[in-house]
Amino acid sequence: MTKKLKMLQTACSILLAVSLLAACSGNATPGGSGSSPPPAATEKPREVIDIEMVMNSWGTLPPETGDFVVNKLKEELDINLKIVSETELMDKLNVRAAGNNLPDLMMFSSANDYRDYASRGLLADLTPHLGKLAQVKEFLGQGGFDKTTVNGKVYGVAKEPTLRTFSYWIRQDWLNNLGLPMPTTLDEFNDVLVAFTKNDPDGNKKNDTYGMTGIFTGLHAFTPIMTTFGAAPTYQIRNGEIVNFYSDPQLKEVLAYVQKLADEKVLDPELATNSGKMPLDKAFQGMAGVVYTTWADMVKDDKVKVWKTANPDAEWVIVPPFKDHAYGEAVDYVDAGGSSGYVALSKAAGSNEEKLSRILELLNYISHGEGLNLVQFGLEGEHFILDGDKVTLTEKSGDAGFSWIYQFTGRPEQSYLAAKFPNQVSWIDQAAGLPRLTVYNGFITQLEGVNYADRDRFIEEEFLKFVYNKRDINDFDQFVASLNSMFMLEQETEHAKQILSGLGYLK
Repeated sequence: MTKKLKMLQTACSILLAVSLLAACSGNATPGGSGSSPPPAATEKPREVIDIEMVMNSWGTLPPETGDFVVNKLKEELDINLKIVSETELMDKLNVRAAGNNLPDLMMFSSANDYRDYASRGLLADLTPHLGKLAQVKEFLGQGGFDKTTVNGKVYGVAKEPTLRTFSYWIRQDWLNNLGLPMPTTLDEFNDVLVAFTKNDPDGNKKNDTYGMTGIFTGLHAFTPIMTTFGAAPTYQIRNGEIVNFYSDPQLKEVLAYVQKLADEKVLDPELATNSGKMPLDKAFQGMAGVVYTTWADMVKDDKVKVWKTANPDAEWVIVPPFKDHAYGEAVDYVDAGGSSGYVALSKAAGSNEEKLSRILELLNYISHGEGLNLVQFGLEGEHFILDGDKVTLTEKSGDAGFSWIYQFTGRPEQSYLAAKFPNQVSWIDQAAGLPRLTVYNGFITQLEGVNYADRDRFIEEEFLKFVYNKRDINDFDQFVASLNSMFMLEQETEHAKQILSGLGYLK
């Protein structure tokens, strides 16, 4: 009995030892037959943070329910973004600034307003955090930060500017009717305008047409003429030197050429008072054969319907750049410092580490990939189909019409337009591909002590006098001297030189 008991105790001891070894083996060896390891501690979810953006959304508001952009941002970034639209934006911001209650994010429409807030210390300094905005920089380039640099510090992000697509458009059917080729020089252009005015291009046996219509303000209607002479408002860099449009000798050449057009009576007699869409209305009605405008005004489906209804034989085409240029072919100019808005953080938001981090994530997210597509087109598979890089809008794309207000850093304009207007892609590409002079206006801050409204009024009055022969073109130097004495033109040019040198655009 004792022997059996000892044998039983020994067996139990052996079984216990084996069991313990197995247990140890199971814990030490993945996939073993022992007990599973305890589950790893799960990461605590981030708290959802409220972020307020104040901007002028020009009447477009996000839907009260079903805002898929806000929902996606909450899902991806743990933020609850609220857009507040103010038509009197700066008045509202100034009130909130006075109460030390600025919103987390602001979208300034004006560079001057943005710079004013930065100079007053109301905005967060983003300079130490630029390394965390890699996707923003990849999208916008260094210019996205250069344009928001104030006193050597970056206080915001400049949105991608809209695509510049202005050029002269001409009635090809009128050229055909008169047996004229497309003008390739300024002399040929002058001859075409004379023929359009005097040779009955529409064949109705009435003296009811003129060469060109447009808007006079700022010599807008004559921009391709200006740029062919090498002039463009307001600041260029030419041969390594800064050039102010208003003191540029090439401007004198422009005014002399336009004065000749006025003398020949080939311009719309109401050109000096035209505004808004008046020039387009006249062009579409068959009153003028040339107008300076964009593809969107000319060849969108609804626009074509208007001018085809008025003139079934009408054919509008783009005038190529003139070949007798002074400093390179150009039909227009583009501002290297231009932006369609300036997004900035309040100083309070910038001092909140978690809120700052989340806002930087937001700016990166909407600047590339899924996030950029979201704010351009909506939800993939619902509002658009993506095949490689090609975007095709669905029948529900109209439901995403509000999403542009979330484009805080802008959008790649040409590809966006191609998706939105597939019927006009060839026109968009042609207009966008035309050569343009580069100006640097967006980088330049206004001088204190200069009343720019008075200056602009003075310039406009003198331009009218020059063009319509109320002032001798040889008084141009006197005109420049007046700008220097009355509006500090020389000081402003030196000021611009210092800014562009500091940014590295001038050596």
